[in-house]
Amino acid sequence: MYLVSWKLDGEAIDLKDIPDYAFDSARERQRVGALLERYNQTLTLSPAEDAAFEEIAHERTARRPFRTYLEIPLFRAATMWFTPRIELLPYSGKVSPLAQAWEEDPLDLSMTIGFFLLNLLYVFLALWGAACVWGAQPELRAVVAFLALFVVLRTAFLTTLETPEPRYVIVCFPVILALAAQVWPQRETARYRSSGGSG
Repeated sequence: MYLVSWKLDGEAIDLKDIPDYAFDSARERQRVGALLERYNQTLTLSPAEDAAFEEIAHERTARRPFRTYLEIPLFRAATMWFTPRIELLPYSGKVSPLAQAWEEDPLDLSMTIGFFLLNLLYVFLALWGAACVWGAQPELRAVVAFLALFVVLRTAFLTTLETPEPRYVIVCFPVILALAAQVWPQRETARYRSSGGSG
């Protein structure tokens, strides 16, 4: 996104910045490379170049529709939820290749992995809290379902954007934190009930 989409109509785009897995074949990579060469001469995407990129996209979708309509949205959702939000922090977020990232800056890599694990923890606790409320308080199931629906719909919508970013799901974090906080009251209630109601 930062190396391609945001540079469009303003900066040169280097084919080397696009990973190999973004192409289905060497021929497709060559076609994109030729289009980028033409684009880089003017730094403006012409209608003809745009149409050529659109043709490549249609061909890719025709070959593997599930990739376009299922795999890519799921990968985008996972990226938005689990990529560390470090835009305002003094860390690069670079983790690949792992050995090189560790050699260059072990603190940077450690913090990036730490924030990734924190994201995992938040989501895990939210799912656990939702399950606790769902099982222990049936009268609140509609509330849990509504909150989950908000998060799912927001995430699904964001996967349709051209340049989705991890910060776009931050508005879901009040829901995540509220559900995660339900783990402890539900456990205390269960403990209280199992002890016969005695303090």
